[in-house]
Amino acid sequence: MEQLITTIGTALLIGFLVFPVFIKLFKKLNFLDSPGGRKIHTVNTPAMGGLPLFVSAGVALLLWLPFAALGEIKFLLGAISIVFFIGLRDDVIDLRAYQKLIGQIAAAVIVMVLCDIRLAAFYQYLGIGEIPLWLSYALSLFTIIVITNAYNLIDGIDGLAGSVGLVATLFFGLFFFLANQLGMALIALSLAGALMAFLNFNWAPSKIFMGDTGSLFIGFSLAVFAIFFIEYNSTIQGQGLAFGAPIGTAVAILILPLADTFRVFVKRVLKGNSPMHPDRTHVHHILLRLGCNHAQATGILLTVNIIFVLLALVLRDFSELVVISAVLVTAVALSAILDLIFKAAIERRKEELREKNRATRKKGIVVPFDQNVG
Repeated sequence: MEQLITTIGTALLIGFLVFPVFIKLFKKLNFLDSPGGRKIHTVNTPAMGGLPLFVSAGVALLLWLPFAALGEIKFLLGAISIVFFIGLRDDVIDLRAYQKLIGQIAAAVIVMVLCDIRLAAFYQYLGIGEIPLWLSYALSLFTIIVITNAYNLIDGIDGLAGSVGLVATLFFGLFFFLANQLGMALIALSLAGALMAFLNFNWAPSKIFMGDTGSLFIGFSLAVFAIFFIEYNSTIQGQGLAFGAPIGTAVAILILPLADTFRVFVKRVLKGNSPMHPDRTHVHHILLRLGCNHAQATGILLTVNIIFVLLALVLRDFSELVVISAVLVTAVALSAILDLIFKAAIERRKEELREKNRATRKKGIVVPFDQNVG
């Protein structure tokens, strides 16, 4: 337990010390994200918060990770570092999407082949057990790429990505610690401590953004944690620590990035657009357009995330079919409710504009109807 506390505490302390230094440095070097376009912020803000995040977690690991455990996770740390440098390069000099994808695939291959962290089965979900090796690699690669980029996509308002990452790293870190998987536990918990420090500077009004430098390597780490969590649980079924539905539990922990990305992609396709076509239809954008500020929107989504974590804990002894069904039904229901609220707000806004037009016609003034409302 002391190792757990010291790792989180060290990352948190280092973060509090180095974030102000990096913020000042980024401003001096003009490494700033300018407002405009689809961006929500209104002032130039440093956007490479992943660098002090990486430094804070890295120092904590160097200080408290036992040498014996280092040998078990050295390739994983290398893969995470590759994704970190991809994000860093993209924040400094833009990379094309395919270039970032190639780098992520390379890091994922290291994890799957050299670390042997992969989905080796469907764990009796729908009655399916072990799967062929080629399918194991393909499914694991797909999972890593999806989670990495889904996490990147929710980094749209102050505090959201950091809060989601903190919940996930604490959950996985505590589980790995209790399971005596010390190397994985300390990676997760060092990230948790660093994210605590980051949120102090990223909560609205934000002094620094995570940027691709942070969101890519943290998303990649969460993907690896999820796969390791699922695979490890399959080896300890029937024991006290085991979750009966590790797949469903992992989905519940990462429900916000996964559900929001799926929802947005489906809506874009239904409108005839490319799923990669950027817009402002993410759930955090909707909450802002409903009148929430950044802190309120993040608070609502963080509460939803915690509810799903509690749901997974309550259903920990149930089967995959039960847990996955419960998680998906709950996610779809919440999404449908949000869409109904948003559509009602749009209709109210349109009616208000019509009333203004009717009231002002008598004076010879017409309020133009905003075709883009909603």
